[in-house]
Amino acid sequence: MTEDVNTTKSDTDEETKLESEEDSRNFAIRLTLDKRIDLAITVVIVLFGVFLIFEARDIRAGLIPDPITSRGMPYLTGIFCIIGGIILGVMRLMSWSVLPGNLVPGEGHEDEEGHSVSWVRTFSIVATTWISVWLLKSLGYLLATPFFMIVTVWLMGTRNWKKLILFPVLYTLATWFVFSQPLQFILPLGFLTPFFRSLGLTP
Repeated sequence: MTEDVNTTKSDTDEETKLESEEDSRNFAIRLTLDKRIDLAITVVIVLFGVFLIFEARDIRAGLIPDPITSRGMPYLTGIFCIIGGIILGVMRLMSWSVLPGNLVPGEGHEDEEGHSVSWVRTFSIVATTWISVWLLKSLGYLLATPFFMIVTVWLMGTRNWKKLILFPVLYTLATWFVFSQPLQFILPLGFLTPFFRSLGLTP
């Protein structure tokens, strides 16, 4: 009886293996990624790292002694972009040498059903980020931050009012209180500055 069970398992494993091999043979490899565009993006990443390091030289050091200093994060990010971009570029060039032409197999997977990739959504979020930064000085943290979060969450497809409105408002109030009161960070309040100054909540 034991031999029959083992034989059955073996046959099942063999059938599964054959089906898997058949599926892999039927899977079509699509050449959808242009080598030149991918390499250009890699070069942009490296140049962005160089730009960060170059621009960080003009950042003034803080009054409080800090081993990392205010230039530390831009420097580390720039170095990471340069090293990562170079490694990625070398790996790309090594893999591309075995395939003639300008196209190589595309990476990633098909879009998740109901959550398709959209370049409009991506660039809309980037534009919203820049607008919120631009509005930060005039509107202040308490108004610019929820604006950014609400628009971004909406662009991502969320329509639940708790996630769309309640969470951004509560998050903004909580982070403003923690950073401006116990930690004594001066966050911009825009035209609301005189009101909060009269309450003694900001210098």
